[in-house]
Amino acid sequence: MIDHQILAIRPLSAPGILLSAMIVLFSADCIAQGLNPRKAEINAFVHADANGDGVLTKPEFVVFVKEMAKTGQSTARTIRFFRAYNYALSVADKDKDGIVTPKEMRSADNSHRAGQ
Repeated sequence: MIDHQILAIRPLSAPGILLSAMIVLFSADCIAQGLNPRKAEINAFVHADANGDGVLTKPEFVVFVKEMAKTGQSTARTIRFFRAYNYALSVADKDKDGIVTPKEMRSADNSHRAGQ
């Protein structure tokens, strides 16, 4: 016998639907680019990307790093500890346009992990 109370799904609010759609679209775009983001990265990015344009400005980048640090991600924890947001942004922003794309962040994180 199925307990219908367990299967009851609360309807999403308009902001909840929008957030869910942004997560799905962002995830699909990152996977298509071969970035293979982890769930925590997707959630942090979507949370930080205040205007939903798919890139992070400096204030959005700071929010992203703080969110990732909360998940225990070591690079983000180090950046947060030293408050090295400007330095981290300058490293990640390869084309120096003042914004960071998911691809730039993945490249910077991979380089950091490789000791470069």
